[in-house]
Amino acid sequence: MPKAEVGSTKHIANKMKAKGLQRLRWYCQICGKQCRDENGFKQHTQSEGHVRAMLQVGEDPRKYINDFSNQFRKDFLQLLRTAHGEKKVHMNNFYQEYIKDKDHVHMNATKWPSLTEFAKYLGREGICRVEEEERGLYIQWIDDSAEAIRRREDIKRKDQLAKAEPAKEEEEEPQDQKQPAKMSLSLTANKKISNPLAKKNPLAKKAPVARAEPEKKMSNAERIMKEELERKRVADERSHGGKRQRFH
Repeated sequence: MPKAEVGSTKHIANKMKAKGLQRLRWYCQICGKQCRDENGFKQHTQSEGHVRAMLQVGEDPRKYINDFSNQFRKDFLQLLRTAHGEKKVHMNNFYQEYIKDKDHVHMNATKWPSLTEFAKYLGREGICRVEEEERGLYIQWIDDSAEAIRRREDIKRKDQLAKAEPAKEEEEEPQDQKQPAKMSLSLTANKKISNPLAKKNPLAKKAPVARAEPEKKMSNAERIMKEELERKRVADERSHGGKRQRFH
């Protein structure tokens, strides 16, 4: 039966019927064709184009499986990175977002038998963080680009500076503002506390104490003689001071 011409009523009707997701079992990954029912899929597998494509795949099936696997991983991570970034998401819910594109590479064409095995692969390769919780598996993309590493280092450095600033302000605060100085109300001088258990050595020599000698009293004769000598000294000074020395 010939195909409907593009733009015809039959072609538009077929497009409307094919809109949305169809059964996975009726999709041919080799030819990229989605059939609407089992009979249509059977007719497609018997077509000349499908048989010729399968013969080419049979020559090197490992190559085709690796190509489909790489394309599936690339598209999956591209959508995860652009839609959620480094946010943790539920694995199965995100896979539903991925298969909304009808032209996506199907899981049964890859080397991973299930979505769980693919999640384990992402965790082993360090591409994503994989955690198993009550609701199932959660994945989180790891951005290991140079820009992301530099951005994380800047954020870490800013956090360290923010934590260090309050501690620095506390150290620079004056000590007199931290605690007022204590004043003593005692007016007496501090006395040295002696040890009551210490015993004095009775054989120790005592330091000599200097005593001031009392002044001796002068007799009347000595006083008169002293006064006479004083008057004589004064008279001699006057007689020598009154004469001027002449120079020839």
